[in-house]
Amino acid sequence: MENEIFTPLLEQFMSSPLVTWVKTFGPLAGGNGTNLEEYVALVDGVFLNEVMLQINPKSANQRINKKVNNDASLRIQNLSILVKQIKTYYQENLQQLIMMSLPNVLIIGKNPFSEPGTEEIKKLLLLLLGCAVQCQKKEEFIERIQSLDFDTRAAVAAHIQEVTHNQENVFDLQWMDVIVLTQEYVEPLLKNMALHLKRLIDERDEHSEDAW
Repeated sequence: MENEIFTPLLEQFMSSPLVTWVKTFGPLAGGNGTNLEEYVALVDGVFLNEVMLQINPKSANQRINKKVNNDASLRIQNLSILVKQIKTYYQENLQQLIMMSLPNVLIIGKNPFSEPGTEEIKKLLLLLLGCAVQCQKKEEFIERIQSLDFDTRAAVAAHIQEVTHNQENVFDLQWMDVIVLTQEYVEPLLKNMALHLKRLIDERDEHSEDAW
């Protein structure tokens, strides 16, 4: 029954712009797999770690479990390595702080065949996209995006905006290197910082309530 419910969602997800984009890095499941096989190749984290390695060849070569075989703990381990590398890349290479909630690897690991699972994978792909279009090889990766059909290109461009021009998702730390800040720059910066602070306080309070 669960598969019957998940199948339409799976088809929709696998034809989404973010999945179409990530396939420009190479075929999923050997290039001739079913939607389910390709989805498993995504959630297992092996392929996505290889994508991150293309984006950042200097990324720490941590041991990835190549054969997950539907083992939730191995899947979680692979995805945890990936999320850590993405977070580090944003902070150290791009001088940016990820403000949106990080992909929940436990949800993907334990319940990949669910709507929450696909939402977390989408988040992971979005952050990977942000890395790809801002890395040293960005021209090559952007060229691949240009090869996609018009509607997909437009959708991917909108996703890029989410992680490059939305300070609520990704906060630019490069302003700290600027000696003189104009009022035009400072006002939205302070507004964003206040919003982030409020969100952190709200999250803290929620966690406190959960502990009661």
